Amino acid sequence: MAEHERDAILAFDADLQASLALSRATLRALAALSPVLNTAAEAALEEEVARAAARAAPQRTLDIVEDVRRRLQHAPAEARIASALERTLVEAAEALPFRASRVA
Repeated sequence: MAEHERDAILAFDADLQASLALSRATLRALAALSPVLNTAAEAALEEEVARAAARAAPQRTLDIVEDVRRRLQHAPAEARIASALERTLVEAAEALPFRASRVA
C-alpha cells in the first residue's frame, strides 16, 4: 500500500472515530436530559441493531451499536430516579377517577 493511501485511510479512520464519539456523547447528553429521551434513544439504538443485522452488517458494526446501547442503559442515577418518578406519576394519574367537572 502506498503511503498516500495509508494516510488517506488513517484520516478516514480518524474522522469516523470522531463521528462515533460525537454520536455517543450526544446520546448520553439526551439520555441525561429526560427519561423520555433516554427511552427514545435506547429504542432507536435497538432499531439500528435490528437494521444492521438484517443487512448482514459486519459483526464489528453490531458490536459498536450494542456497546453504545449498553452504555446508554447505565445513564446517571438521576436519570433513573427521574424515570421512576415519571412512571409513578403517570400511574397515579391514570388511577385517578375521571370527572367531567375537572375537564375545562
